[in-house]
Amino acid sequence: MVFRRASFYWQFIAALLLPAWVLIGRGIIRSDVSWDFLFYLVLCPILCVVLLVVAAITVARKQVRTAKALSWTDVAVLLPWHAAIIAYGFFASSLVAVAVVVIGIVAFWVAVWQLFTETRRRVKNAFSLEPLDAGAYRAEGYRPADDAGRVIIINPDGTKDELPDR
Repeated sequence: MVFRRASFYWQFIAALLLPAWVLIGRGIIRSDVSWDFLFYLVLCPILCVVLLVVAAITVARKQVRTAKALSWTDVAVLLPWHAAIIAYGFFASSLVAVAVVVIGIVAFWVAVWQLFTETRRRVKNAFSLEPLDAGAYRAEGYRPADDAGRVIIINPDGTKDELPDR
C-alpha cells in the first residue's frame, strides 16, 4: 500500500520532472545539433500535458481518490512508462522513443478503461439497490427552526416522535 500511495503522488511530480529531465538530458547534455534542442522545447510541454492527462484520468476514479493510492494495474503500466522516459534522457535511441510513445498510449487507454469499468460498476450497483419500503409514510409536522427554515419529520413506522431540539 505504501508503494501504491507513493506512486499516486509521484505521478504528479513526474509530470513536471520527467519532461524537464528529457529537456536537460537530451537537449543540453547529449544533443549534437541545436535544432534538436528546439525540437525538445516543443516536445517536453506536450509530454507534460500527456502525463497530466493520464494522471487526471487515473484520479477521476473514486477508488483511487478515496484511497489516495493507485491500483497495481496503474503501477504496472506507469512504472515502465516513467522508466522509459528516464532512459530517453540518457540514450538517443529511436527504440526508446518508440517505447515511450507506445507505453504512453497504453497507459492512456488503460486509465480510460479502468475509469469506464469502475464507473459502470458503481452505476450498476446504484440502480440495482432495493427500493425503499413501500409502506405508508406520513409527515408528522413541522416547526420553524432557527435559521434552517422548516423541519419536516417523516416516520415510516407511523409513530409520533418529538421534533428534535436544537
